Amino acid sequence: MTSTAAPDFVQAVDIRATPEAVWRAITETDCTLRYYYDSAIESTFEPGAPYRMTTDGELQIEGSILVADPPRRLVQTFHGVWDDGMAADAATTVTWEIEEAQPGVCRLTLVHDGLVAGSTTLEQVSGGWPFILSGLKTLLETGKGLAEG
Repeated sequence: MTSTAAPDFVQAVDIRATPEAVWRAITETDCTLRYYYDSAIESTFEPGAPYRMTTDGELQIEGSILVADPPRRLVQTFHGVWDDGMAADAATTVTWEIEEAQPGVCRLTLVHDGLVAGSTTLEQVSGGWPFILSGLKTLLETGKGLAEG
C-alpha cells in the first residue's frame, strides 16, 4: 500500500521585527492586503473561530482557528477555494511559529501539513508560500510590499 500524503511544506524566514509585529502582519487586514495576494483576513482569532480571506470581496481561503497563542503560534485549517481544483481538495493545516532568533530578529516558520501528493493545493501552495513569506518579510523590514514602489 502506498501513501498519497506529500511531505509537509516547511519554510522558515528570519525577519528584523518583534514577535508582536509578525503576529499583526499575519492577523491584520491592513498588513495582509500588502503581501498576501491583496487578501483581507477576517476572524476573531479565538480557537474554534472561523476565518476567511477575500480579495475584492471574493472568497479565496476559508477555515477555522485551531490554536491561537499570540504572538507565538497560530494554527489554522486551510481550504483554498480560488479555483475548482483547490475547492475539490480536502482542507489542510497551516501552522505559523514565531520565535525570537536574536535580539530584534524573529524566525517565522510556516508548516503546511496534510497535503496530498499530486493535489492542486500542493502544487499551488508550493509556489505561493515563498512569495507570501518574502512579501511579509519585505513589508515588515522596509514598510513596503514587494510590488509597492
